[in-house]
Amino acid sequence: MKPLTRLAGRWQTIPRAASLIAGLLLLIGIAVIYQNEQGYRAQKADETRVQAGILAASVTAALDFGDAAAAQEAADALRVNPQLLAAGIYDGTGQLFAGYQRAREPLPRRMPAASAAGERSGNLLQAIVPVERGGERIGSVYLSAQVDPLSRRVARYGLVALLVVMASLVVVVLGIAHTALRGANRELSDSNAELQRQIVERANAEEALRQAQKMQALGQLTGGIAHDFNNLLTVIQGSADILKRPALPEDKRLRFADAIVQTAARAAALTGQLLAFARRQPLRPKVVDLNERVDAMMDMLERTLGARFVVRTDLGPGLCPVEVDPTQLEVAVLNVIVNARDAMPEGGGIIIRTREAVPEEIEGDGAGVALSVTDAGMGIDAETLGRVFEPFFTTKNVGKGTGLGLSQVYGFAKQSGGDVRIDSELGVGTTVTMLLPCTGKPLEKGPETTGPANAQRRGRILLVEDNEEVGAFAESMLAELGHAVVRARNADEALASIDSGLPFDVMFSDVVMPGISGIELARLVRERRPDLPIVLTTGYSEQIARTGAEDLPVVLKPYRLDALAKALDDAMAAAARG
Repeated sequence: MKPLTRLAGRWQTIPRAASLIAGLLLLIGIAVIYQNEQGYRAQKADETRVQAGILAASVTAALDFGDAAAAQEAADALRVNPQLLAAGIYDGTGQLFAGYQRAREPLPRRMPAASAAGERSGNLLQAIVPVERGGERIGSVYLSAQVDPLSRRVARYGLVALLVVMASLVVVVLGIAHTALRGANRELSDSNAELQRQIVERANAEEALRQAQKMQALGQLTGGIAHDFNNLLTVIQGSADILKRPALPEDKRLRFADAIVQTAARAAALTGQLLAFARRQPLRPKVVDLNERVDAMMDMLERTLGARFVVRTDLGPGLCPVEVDPTQLEVAVLNVIVNARDAMPEGGGIIIRTREAVPEEIEGDGAGVALSVTDAGMGIDAETLGRVFEPFFTTKNVGKGTGLGLSQVYGFAKQSGGDVRIDSELGVGTTVTMLLPCTGKPLEKGPETTGPANAQRRGRILLVEDNEEVGAFAESMLAELGHAVVRARNADEALASIDSGLPFDVMFSDVVMPGISGIELARLVRERRPDLPIVLTTGYSEQIARTGAEDLPVVLKPYRLDALAKALDDAMAAAARG
């Protein structure tokens, strides 16, 4: 009897246990359904915000340039996501700039309230993301998306409901639930893969836009160069045509010849300013005292400015020496002074200050000095202030400036290892500050001297020049100075002349040549004839701009007859002294 009683007792407990299991499964099922629903909505909201952020990043340049077509193209790219109902791009004033919608209701013409960001209403998700450039908000992006319809969500959670209903088939229901979970993971993985693909597409679109912007900037620069050089070539070509006319009076011949010389000098200065802005100008750095340089420039600055301007100095004592190109330093200061003069058409005061730079102003851990020029002119507005260092950008009237003055200052400061800053207030004035790093090298003593206009020494020159026109002209200039010339058109011909045993007093070589460069040729010649003086010439050399000329003298193209004569005289004199 006892076994039957025990079996009957167990049978009575089965419905109760099933009820408990069913109730537990019901609670677990409800909790799982609620948590998954909340997680799903949160995930969709995050995806909407991420896609809004991607769209905001991809339309930054389009809003900045007012390119509605590019913005619309970026918005249309989101149509591949069927759950996105609407995408709107709004400018800084909140006006609709571009977008699309799948819903019947049109996009709002003005940006919805910011409180709508991340808002979830029924099956609708909304996201608003700002479009920023350099910390400044220039627009907004609005996206609205829908979650899966109720029928699909019910189907997704149907297996959990089946688990509760079919408490007796716990193992089967758990297996089905596990299968459903793997399907959900697959969907999530596919969604992530799609999102990654869209991110890559957005990145490619942004890179294409950046390249387009680079080409636009290059076009602006090329146009500015072409404009200025065509003006200079007009003077040179016209003067040359007049000089070819027969029976031209001597005074006119001299006037037009001077016009060619002066215009060529302006063209050389223009290329120098361009190279300085690009930080490719070959510098001849020397260790100098900044205060001494400023004092030495005062007479020249006062003559440049005239009687209506008063220049005062406030020079800080005990400043460390700096290693800069003295000529480029003077050009930079003069460019800033001329801008200060033009900012005060009625005249006024200009202050040149030097001081120790504070640590925050100098990159790295080193010390530095600051050279600033302050005027009391009309000042510069914020929009213009952001463009003053752009080449060929100028607010002056036509013919009053090239737009390269401050570009040269920027390039000189950067190439010297420093920086330049400008502070301005409308109606108060402007201060331009050059920051230059200190050097541990000792000051260089001795005044700079200029050489004679005509050659004092005569010798045999090995001329190495690959350009036929330049080579012929250089050969004529050397002959005019009384030198004998042996011409080589490349490094191989030059080495053959050296190996032939011909005596030479100087090798005068171009730097940029096909095959072996002028600097490499100099190394080879030094191995063969260590005592032969070498003088290099170039219009621009990446190698010299990057590593220097290895202590060899360099004559920059275009060069004058007196500059060429002095360089050769100095080289032969140094060789004679041993």
